Amino acid sequence: MKVKLLVARASAAGAQNVGDEIEVSSDEARRLIEAKQAAPVRSAAPQKAVKRSKAEKAVK
Repeated sequence: MKVKLLVARASAAGAQNVGDEIEVSSDEARRLIEAKQAAPVRSAAPQKAVKRSKAEKAVK
C-alpha cells in the first residue's frame, strides 16, 4: 500500500522525509495511519484522452 509520510523516519534501508510517498505492507500502512505518521495515497483516476476535432478549412 502506498502512503504519504507526515513525519520523517529512518530505517536500515535509508531515511525518508516528510511528504515522501512510500510503498509499505498493508499491516505497516495501517499502523502508520493509526499513529498519524502517514496518510493513505489514493490513486487518481486515469485521465482520458480527448479526441481532437479536425480543423476547419476556409472556403473561397
